[in-house]
Amino acid sequence: MADTDVSTVAEAADAMPSGEREAGEPAALRGPPTFDELVAAEQTRVTRLAYRLLGWRQDVDDVVQDVFVAVLRSLPKFRGESDVSTWVTRITINTCRTHLRRRVLRLRVFRDAPPEPPPAPPNDLALLDRERFDHVRRAISRLPVKYREVVVLRYLDELPVARIADVLNLSKPAVEVRLNRARKRLRESLAGLLEE
Repeated sequence: MADTDVSTVAEAADAMPSGEREAGEPAALRGPPTFDELVAAEQTRVTRLAYRLLGWRQDVDDVVQDVFVAVLRSLPKFRGESDVSTWVTRITINTCRTHLRRRVLRLRVFRDAPPEPPPAPPNDLALLDRERFDHVRRAISRLPVKYREVVVLRYLDELPVARIADVLNLSKPAVEVRLNRARKRLRESLAGLLEE
């Protein structure tokens, strides 16, 4: 995907707050963080990541709560072998995967249930071309989970490939292959938008 194609995806990401760690020094250098410090440092980023990984659905608050329950339970076991942010990102991704699997099972059981209404977009989307954003968002949400994860982490969260490999427990070449395949699918899905 060309840089201009990636900018379309990045523009959609700009609608969410950045939420990067503002405390200056990473938690790993200050010693083990408390749960309250972790929530304060990571909540915005975890919410943004879950929102994107779940395809911009409304059930993000429940998933974020599940993430921090898992963090609270696992905090005594955290050995500091990776950055706290990487560890929380892994928990977020795994929680989103579990949530998506459960949703598929619920859909199989309740096929006759009325469809879920589309989520309300964040307030600051008024600055973006709404139709273009919706098209990009739908294209990303239709990607298979393994491709959506790498696209969200690379282009929306702007993580380097090495960090994505660490978070997803994959090799760098595997991440690059998934990115290439995801870009190809997005290019096909966004072909009409890119020609405008």
